[in-house]
Amino acid sequence: MKLNFIHAAVAFAVCIMASVAIVMPASAASTPAPAAPSPKAPSAKILFLDRSAVLRRSNVGKDMATQVKALVKKMEADFAPENKKLQADTQALKKQISVLAPDVRQRKIKEIEDRRQAFQKKIKERQASIQAGLAQARRKVEQALGPILEKLMTEQGANLLLDRGLVVLGRNDLDITPTVIARLNTALPKLAVTPVAVPARPAAGGGAPATPGASAKPAAAAPAKPQAGPTASH
Repeated sequence: MKLNFIHAAVAFAVCIMASVAIVMPASAASTPAPAAPSPKAPSAKILFLDRSAVLRRSNVGKDMATQVKALVKKMEADFAPENKKLQADTQALKKQISVLAPDVRQRKIKEIEDRRQAFQKKIKERQASIQAGLAQARRKVEQALGPILEKLMTEQGANLLLDRGLVVLGRNDLDITPTVIARLNTALPKLAVTPVAVPARPAAGGGAPATPGASAKPAAAAPAKPQAGPTASH
């Protein structure tokens, strides 16, 4: 799964004044009034920001990544016993599948499949709660970044802020990423990543189970691979 930072950019407009003909009285036609000078268009002062680097290198970004890794590791530990039992029961059923009566075989296959689906559902719900908690933490980082970016633009007289990834070539002194990171470290050094329960989505179409054939084999438990820590680029 693949974080969005605030673009604190101030749009600037180029003003062009159209020439206006002035109708003079006949007596003054030979000496027209001088045209008013057009206002000078404001010059663009652009700054750059590497948003992904802010998460990778800031103290709060590193702390968030560490917390997410710990949450994923705990999830794996919590579900390991159930996963091990499900795998063992699946292997045991495979060994006795050929000697079971057809109705018993189908019932046991369905029991294993139901357990596997329920197990995967729990894993996905835990993963979703971790991701929702990370998204919530990122929004708080964005809120802290807003005033920092606005103040830096005011200090340097800038009227446009671009993401570094959009810049092909530019002077290093226009890159405010190190300054932003330093100020963010002071304003928000740490932030808790707390899993948030995500409401379950109703299954589309009801999802009626298929009827297994006489030669059906029990499905092996294959829990979804938990995602790692937060991705810096969003």
